[in-house]
Order: sequence, then C-alpha cells, then structure tokens
Amino acid sequence: MLGDRSALDFVRLLARALEEEGYHVITPHVLEEVLDVERGFTPHEIFERDTRLMEEADVLVAEVSYPSLGVGFEIAYCLMLGKPVIALCLRERLEKTSALIRGISLPNFRLIAYTDPVDGIRSLLEVLKSIKGSYLRRRG
Repeated sequence: MLGDRSALDFVRLLARALEEEGYHVITPHVLEEVLDVERGFTPHEIFERDTRLMEEADVLVAEVSYPSLGVGFEIAYCLMLGKPVIALCLRERLEKTSALIRGISLPNFRLIAYTDPVDGIRSLLEVLKSIKGSYLRRRG
C-alpha cells in the first residue's frame, strides 16, 4: 500500500461490483485513502492482520498493473496455501508488470489483462464463477 496507488479507483469499483454480486470483500482497508502506517499500525501488526486475512480468504483478487512488493508477497502466500489467485492487469501495462507474475503457471493462478474497468469487472466475475464451482467441488 506504500507503492503506486494509481489503480485505487478501479479497485474500489471492483470491490463494489463484487459486493453487489454477493461476494464478501474482507479487506476494506485497501480502499481507504489513509494508509495503515499513517493510522499508526506497525509493520508487524499489518503483517499479522494481512496473513490472517489471506488464510481466511477463499480467493485472492489482486490488481497488479503497478508494482507492489506487498501484493507480490500476498500472491505468493496465497498460491503456497493452495488458494485461487486472480491477478488483474491493465493490458497497456502488461509488459511493465513483473515477468515473474506474468509467468506463473500454477493451476490456481489466473492473470486477466483488461482494457477498461467494465472489461476488468466482467472478466473477473466470469473467472470467479468458474473458480467458485471447481473450488467448492475440491473442498466439498
């Protein structure tokens, strides 16, 4: 959250669309203007909270158009937990996105290149529906 927050408006639209579709977004703090460190949270408190939330989550949705070490950590952590991870990247920024992220070939990872917010939201909802079905079958 200390990196480039250029995608914040899109992330807010994503969160609203997910909630409207009946999904529960468990990280509303990422939608805020004021950062956790500005609120007085220590790095350790942020780590403890975020790892707990990732362990509770069914799916990680990450916007990766702009570099973030924290988001990269979250992606790796959730992948290692075996959780589905969906990363969204503006098509125009795809070549500037980490080659490591673009190269992930694990079955529980999907990278969506989107052209505009409507395309990104539509694509995300389609992937979530396919993941939800297969994820529930694997767990149930």
